[in-house]
Amino acid sequence: MHDYSIDKHPKEKVLFILALIAITTAPLLQDVADIIVAYLEVNAGWSSAPVVAVPVFGIFAGLYFLFNKYLWKINWLRKVLLVPDLNGTWECKGHTILKNGEPANYDWVSTISISQSWSKILIHSKTSQSESKSISASIYHEDGIGYRLLYQYNNKPNADELDLKNHSGSSELLFAEDTSSASGSYYTDRHRTTVGTMELNKEKQ
Repeated sequence: MHDYSIDKHPKEKVLFILALIAITTAPLLQDVADIIVAYLEVNAGWSSAPVVAVPVFGIFAGLYFLFNKYLWKINWLRKVLLVPDLNGTWECKGHTILKNGEPANYDWVSTISISQSWSKILIHSKTSQSESKSISASIYHEDGIGYRLLYQYNNKPNADELDLKNHSGSSELLFAEDTSSASGSYYTDRHRTTVGTMELNKEKQ
């Protein structure tokens, strides 16, 4: 997975809030730890109970892990942060309209798997001939329209596809507000020189 950018997303504010929670929580947890230590000394008969330290960084790391992996997926929070949850498997129907600068007219299908956390994402596409993985991505929200995903990828043909070569490309997809479907286009570099369209529908889990 790699980093991705989100337009109008208050990432610095989120990190500040997590740090503030960690700083304010650490003394409270330290007080609780001290009470537990005192209880053990008196009631458990420990002559020297261990001293427990509650590090602020440890609390922040725990909060960041929970937020990055789980908490950002909460519906109301995603709406505030303008971050779509694109995790899942998508059925993609593609159509090539240009190849080597000449008109083309053929269809293809692929399975697209998107793995996403709050900070990272990976778009993996698999066809009968090759597979591609994203190397960079950005997302921005268009109010009342949906979420636009732009990403660049590297494609690697199957070993038995002797006529195909490694190439790179870019895709632009517009996801509906409910992120159940998307449509867009793709472009490949000079080694492939194709242009086409893509239609995505999310598979039911």
